[in-house]
Amino acid sequence: MKKLIATAASVLLVNLSTLAQGTILLQNIGPGLFAGVRGPDGNLIPAGSSQYTIELLAGTSAVSLRPFVTPITTTTWVGSGLFGVGDAERVLPGLAPGSFPFIQLRAWNNSGGITSFDAAVAVGQAYPLSTWFQLQLGGGLSGLGNPGASPPVPAPPLFGMPGWTFIAIPEPSTVVLGVLGAATLLLRRRT
Repeated sequence: MKKLIATAASVLLVNLSTLAQGTILLQNIGPGLFAGVRGPDGNLIPAGSSQYTIELLAGTSAVSLRPFVTPITTTTWVGSGLFGVGDAERVLPGLAPGSFPFIQLRAWNNSGGITSFDAAVAVGQAYPLSTWFQLQLGGGLSGLGNPGASPPVPAPPLFGMPGWTFIAIPEPSTVVLGVLGAATLLLRRRT
């Protein structure tokens, strides 16, 4: 009977440990981290600028990056291109505590009620994705946070994030019109 209870407890612990998920702070500042983001004008995004939404994509490799079913986003800007300060830590489903996932960010101008990256792409208010990077050690932390550990391991900010500048992606119809205009100019020049 003791062996049966011990085996059942072991199986239960293994199953519960696989359900544990790491946490992160969607912010680009922390001890030893300062990765200010620049707007389309080339200036660091100022405090209180709530027109930009940042969304986190993550995965176990650079090719498995994906947004989460429940998007992990922020619109909190505190100046000098710094975002997410004061936001709560977020669970990264499918990524274990203490792991170092690959991360990428995407952003859009949310003016006019744009609430998703896909909607922003459709109306020409999306920006190119950041370069991907892998979470690194920083601030005395070792990988994703684990609030269930004893003692709890706090969630890290985006250690390893490189600098990032928003560059406007033209709406697809704008690109087509630009190509047609250039072709017209070339044809006109030949005649």
